[in-house]
Amino acid sequence: MTEEYEICVTSQLSRLAQISEFVAGRALLAGMDEDQAFAVQMAVDEACTNAIEHAYEGHGDGEVHICCFVEDEDFVVRVIDHGKPFDPCSVPEPDVSTPLEERQIGGLGIYLMKKLMDDVEFRFDQALGNQVIMRKRRRA
Repeated sequence: MTEEYEICVTSQLSRLAQISEFVAGRALLAGMDEDQAFAVQMAVDEACTNAIEHAYEGHGDGEVHICCFVEDEDFVVRVIDHGKPFDPCSVPEPDVSTPLEERQIGGLGIYLMKKLMDDVEFRFDQALGNQVIMRKRRRA
């Protein structure tokens, strides 16, 4: 049986630091190095920010659940919210070749999650809510 560690916070941006500390601590305990733990932190921060700003539309009375566990050689983080359903296919691929000063603000969250993690999966279920499941291979 895999041991899972969970934290549940209200859907407020001020809670991101608490989430970040929790995830980094779990990643380090799982045997990841500091660079790997930082990548996981950044990806989870993006997923949680999206849940707060888009699924809950900035309303602070929702909940965001973060669950961390080790599965084989992967450190897995699942972010769950019960806000507005999300279709990742509705988000266009960002043009990262455009000069920074010509780019629109935002729209890089999913791109960053995919770059930082080895696998990112989005699920929606009426009962289970929006889920972002991210995996990062633990390397020696």
